[in-house]
Amino acid sequence: MLVKRLPHILFWVALTTYFIASMRFVSIQQSKTVCTNVEVNILDSTRSRFVTAKDIMQVVDHPSQKLRGKLLNNINGSELEDKLRQLSPVNRAEVYKNGDGTVHVDVLQRVPVLRVINRYGESYYLDETGQSLRHSANYSAHVPAANGHIDRRAPDRSGFNVLQAETQGRNLLQELFDLAMWMEQHKFWSAQIQQLYVNADGDIELIPRVGAHIIVFGHGDKIGEKFGKLESLYRNGFNVTGWNKYDVINLKYDGQIVCTRRN
Repeated sequence: MLVKRLPHILFWVALTTYFIASMRFVSIQQSKTVCTNVEVNILDSTRSRFVTAKDIMQVVDHPSQKLRGKLLNNINGSELEDKLRQLSPVNRAEVYKNGDGTVHVDVLQRVPVLRVINRYGESYYLDETGQSLRHSANYSAHVPAANGHIDRRAPDRSGFNVLQAETQGRNLLQELFDLAMWMEQHKFWSAQIQQLYVNADGDIELIPRVGAHIIVFGHGDKIGEKFGKLESLYRNGFNVTGWNKYDVINLKYDGQIVCTRRN
């Protein structure tokens, strides 16, 4: 039995030996090979442009720490990945090396769901995990905007996450984020609501694309219930009376909708 299996065993022993020798050869080659080129690939650049290849190069190959001319074995890919992930627009980063002396840097960006314009006129984005992204002068994402009486200042280079914010009392940004995420998952409302406005009383107002009315949402709670009431009004009321009969639709009171007629 062992004799019959011997060729099979020898094959796998030879293959394993070849693999180990190949890895050792690559390791030896890398120990002698220097970095001659750095290639940055923004994997989703057709969807978003919050970060550019130039931004990435400033982190991985800046003048005080050049990769070019450095031995490949002395380049710590994991360390570079950690540095890149500290950039707020970067969701994932992978750094790997080729034996020809090229260091490849692949970057995947975050996906914005809401643009925030605070009361100081500063603009930034929140992504689908609640992470903040600094505004880019070169790119504007097609997402709902939130403005008005919003105090939270624009993020620094590393940003902040609204789901991890240490706040006492109300977390307004999380309420706006929750609304944006809910609408993202309900395509009709994502298409219908173009703006979230925080008024002086702290109520969130929704500005629709269709209809000359303002929707007072109140705080960002009971989202499904409030949109359910609004959908019922749209289907059973506006289809009969038309879309321009009311100035204000107030959803913030439990169990009822308060509508103000247009003068």
